[in-house]
Amino acid sequence: MGYSQNSLISCIYDMALGRSTWDNILDLLAATFPGCLVMVSGDNHATRSNIAFAQRGLQPGAVATYVSTYAALNPWLAGQSAFAPFQIFHDEQILDRTEAAASRFVSEWLSRQGDFLASTGVVLLREGARQLSIEVRYPIARQAELRERIASLLGESAYHFGRAFEIASRTRFADGRGYLESVVADLPFTVFFVDEELRIRYSNYHAESLRRQHEGPFSSADGILRATDPAGDAQLRQLVQKVITSKRTPTSVLQLSRPDSDDRYFAIARLATRNAQHYQLHDAILDPGPLVMLVVHGSQEMSSLPTDLLWRAFSLTESEARLAEALLGGATLADFAKEREVSKQTLRNQLVGVMRKTGTRRQSELVSLLTRLALTCL
Repeated sequence: MGYSQNSLISCIYDMALGRSTWDNILDLLAATFPGCLVMVSGDNHATRSNIAFAQRGLQPGAVATYVSTYAALNPWLAGQSAFAPFQIFHDEQILDRTEAAASRFVSEWLSRQGDFLASTGVVLLREGARQLSIEVRYPIARQAELRERIASLLGESAYHFGRAFEIASRTRFADGRGYLESVVADLPFTVFFVDEELRIRYSNYHAESLRRQHEGPFSSADGILRATDPAGDAQLRQLVQKVITSKRTPTSVLQLSRPDSDDRYFAIARLATRNAQHYQLHDAILDPGPLVMLVVHGSQEMSSLPTDLLWRAFSLTESEARLAEALLGGATLADFAKEREVSKQTLRNQLVGVMRKTGTRRQSELVSLLTRLALTCL
């Protein structure tokens, strides 16, 4: 048993790191408990639909009918939701065996696979109405022989499954494994990954500091990112929806402020890419849908764009370059006109020239372009 347990734990972490798959875990369980049916099932309890399934011990035709028809009729499925993740359950704790044997699931499907009325399992992962469970089914006549062995192995392994899923959830973005830990965590500016409801799925150190210390433009006591300014919050939600629903992968910029401060911040949003090559069974439960990466800079950070860089890149005059820098820093035309003691019409003419030379059509496009340039200078 010790050898099987250690091997299973190694397989679990290898699976999380993309060095192996669920096939290795299922093969090991099937070899440890020969003659049993091993099932890993991902289900949505709200819709009573199966969203992921893997097994050892079934014929291909039985798998197809389970997924298409009988998963929704599983009489033990609803009862599993009453058990906390990592808590071992046995079939008769959920449903009397006489009642189970009379169900369509058993009479039309399970009994045709063999004598597998008894089972021991554990819920490995739960996200809202979605959960992933693993069961080993066996004959009632073998209960005394198998139940405690199965419960011991699954119980010891459940904690490691939980840790493995944490690892997997943190390495599912961008193009390489360990991207969050090796790249995003070390960036010297604020980075959030949010879903379409703006629930924070990941945030680096600077993002957490900004959020928790209430010094920036955000408020998030419940894990959902909100702008402190109501108008800015509505714009932030529109920005995230725009990025998620776009058929391209645009980079968009939003200026945010606090109602009680003159500080300005820039949120640069783009769709977070995924590593689709290593899709695993548990991803059906973990996947929150499209995610947006928000990179946030304060106006002081963004004002580091050198004037000579603008001049060399776009052949701007000195006055045009200074106007571009001022817009990047969050100033309005009225602000800059007052500071430079020039008319707003003069600045409008300069702005037209800047947009013509930079190939932009709107002031927001210009600021977006300058923001991307500024990021290269940080």
